[in-house]
Amino acid sequence: MHLGNDAITPECAAIAFGAASAGLATSAAAIRRTGITHDKLLLAAALGSLVFAAQAINVPVWSGISAHLTGGVLLAAILGPALGVWTMAVVLALQALVLGDGGLATLGANVLNMALLPAGMVAVTKRFATMPSESPQLPLLGAAAALSVALAAGLIVVETAVFRSGNELAGWSRFAAVMLGTHLWIGALEGELTAALVAAFALFTSPVAGRVAIRARLAYVVATVLAVAALVSLSSELPDGYEAAAQTSGMHWLLGE
Repeated sequence: MHLGNDAITPECAAIAFGAASAGLATSAAAIRRTGITHDKLLLAAALGSLVFAAQAINVPVWSGISAHLTGGVLLAAILGPALGVWTMAVVLALQALVLGDGGLATLGANVLNMALLPAGMVAVTKRFATMPSESPQLPLLGAAAALSVALAAGLIVVETAVFRSGNELAGWSRFAAVMLGTHLWIGALEGELTAALVAAFALFTSPVAGRVAIRARLAYVVATVLAVAALVSLSSELPDGYEAAAQTSGMHWLLGE
């Protein structure tokens, strides 16, 4: 789902950067209002590492199509929407700078799609139903994760089309159909996995309190990161939903080809 430099026009990139900057500024202001502890920052770093590693593992989800965990709702649910946004934004920036996964010119769009949108979904769910821990109920959280993937796919369809000429969009309707169709299914899997990970996280850390709880959470996340990292070599070589949609529609330029 990471957009490369050629996926959107400079005009769209500028608009996305502006919107992403506004969202990040709002999130930073929220973090300043509530404050943040050193232990919470360590937890954010650990969870960010988990998402960074998880996004490197693609698994087959459909005939000829693979997918990976997005993790935006996961981060926002555990860390809170504001810190979750910044954690995902750092992950996306590091992926673009270190791995070349996603372009620097499209970083604003990727932050909108994979950080701000999922965090917004979590913020909305928190307004409707909460558990004593103030975390959204797991079914709602899973639904938010699933919907965030489908909505992000819709945003990508729009972002890749605006300010384009008719000739460039010859296969756009096919691209849109494949993107939306595959990501409805991918979103359902994201929702199930997100709910399971949040439930496991809560179960692992519930018996302890105070500073010990933070250490238990960190230990859980570090162990999960190591387990995920061990699976990286098994990642599928199949194209993900975005790549498959671009290839199927003949819009290979979306991938920089």
